[in-house]
Amino acid sequence: MKGYILDTDTWIEFFHQRGRIAAHIADTPVNQIFASEISIAELTYGALHSKDVDKHLKEPKMIEETFTVLPVRNWIQDYAEIRNSLTNQGLQVGDFDILIGVCARCHGLTVVTHNTKHFSKMPDVKCVDWMVD
Repeated sequence: MKGYILDTDTWIEFFHQRGRIAAHIADTPVNQIFASEISIAELTYGALHSKDVDKHLKEPKMIEETFTVLPVRNWIQDYAEIRNSLTNQGLQVGDFDILIGVCARCHGLTVVTHNTKHFSKMPDVKCVDWMVD
């Protein structure tokens, strides 16, 4: 599969219309832009925790209606192996980042994130930062 899976931080920047993220998305075929169930969960939590719940609840819905949302349940073993490897190396990476990274790796996608520091620690996970590109 060719394409990009956007990390939650990138979706947030997209909805806030910061950087060139909207331009990158517009320049990329819709069938090459993906989201993870993890990002949908994080965005939904953020919406419920915000001052404008109704407005922000529409954001994960828009993603689900426009782009392919990939499940993470198929990659639990890969997650456990990467987390174990990182822990054994003394490296700290958040569980949600690992799950998004594993999903990207298993589908051959590049993670779009402003948090390249975490994703670059994972083996065979490619990442790019559209906030600076």
